[in-house]
Amino acid sequence: MRNLVLSVLILCAYPLVGVGQITDGEWTYIIENGGATITASTATGAVTIPSELGGYAVKKVGSGYTMIFGMPNESVTSVVIPSSVTSIDYAAFCFAYRLGSVTIPNSVTSIGGQGFEYCTSLGSIIIPNSVTSIGNRAFANCHGLVNISIPNSVTSIGGDAFLNCYALRSIYLPTRFALTYQNFSLTYSEVNFGNKLTASCNTSEGTIFVNPDKLWYESGETIVMTATPKSGYVFYNWSGDSALTTSSITLTMDSNKSVIANFIQDSGDNDGDSLTNYQENITYGTNPNQKDSNADGVEDGVAVSLGYSPTFSFSALISHLRSHPPIGLYTASQMQAMAIGDLVLTRDVNGSFNLKYDIEQSTDLQSWFLYQSFNQPLTNLPPEKAFVRIKAKQ
Repeated sequence: MRNLVLSVLILCAYPLVGVGQITDGEWTYIIENGGATITASTATGAVTIPSELGGYAVKKVGSGYTMIFGMPNESVTSVVIPSSVTSIDYAAFCFAYRLGSVTIPNSVTSIGGQGFEYCTSLGSIIIPNSVTSIGNRAFANCHGLVNISIPNSVTSIGGDAFLNCYALRSIYLPTRFALTYQNFSLTYSEVNFGNKLTASCNTSEGTIFVNPDKLWYESGETIVMTATPKSGYVFYNWSGDSALTTSSITLTMDSNKSVIANFIQDSGDNDGDSLTNYQENITYGTNPNQKDSNADGVEDGVAVSLGYSPTFSFSALISHLRSHPPIGLYTASQMQAMAIGDLVLTRDVNGSFNLKYDIEQSTDLQSWFLYQSFNQPLTNLPPEKAFVRIKAKQ
């Protein structure tokens, strides 16, 4: 460790004040590329960097191997960088031991090597999505750094950028760095290489299809999720990070997402046999689109109402009863051949004929009870001679 610190001290030189250096109060700067570059400062405590010096917009903090807020004036506790700044140069905040917070504006596009090395009081930092590059050892030895998020705008990260960040417990990295960048003190499983999707459902009731299906997603990436119910179930709704009721939804992965697909029992009755589709598929294992699933002559719903399983075949029993009817039980053809019953044709005092008959009913063809009596006059018969026959019609 002693050799490591020594090498850093050689790189992080003290502020240089020389040719072209201008001092304005707490700030020393140079003019380059039409803007002011801060090269040194005596400011302490909570510091707000000016957006303009000497009539020039402050465009860069740090120049070469200079420490702006490091030794010897490392009593700086916080820094606000103005929106005029586009670059944080090499070692600009190196060895700012007491720097607890820093505000980086959306105008900054690069953070130089060793830019915040040994800022041991820095607990977290927000890097704006304007930044495209982070230099070597930019946050190395930031022992208090707990979490950091690298925006998708970053295209390059230097070596050892998070070396010896012992307290680091979460880091967000764009997915393009997932397989190539592991140069920090976290284990691979602790690193967040993007936004993560957790999709779940009761797998006995349905399934979820995700497109594209990946372990990590870039911030802002869109995905399509489709919930498909299994037989006996229907899709109900989504819960978690979506409350939509359509089975197919589109999500924008702007953060970690957790989504649950919910299914319910299918209460429909496709074949109209009084059993729900759930009962047919799950409870009994019958065909919800066929009233008599096993074609035994007894509908599924009727079998259940009689206390039987609809998968039980009544075919043999029905065949036996038809060929060997018990006493009092007749087939349809046998009943048609039966006598029509008591019919009486009478003539009243006026000479008119009346057909009198009873309709009886039975539950067992043994005991009969009167259902209805009829007395039907026969009109328009020939006055001299007529033959009358009573015939049962099918």
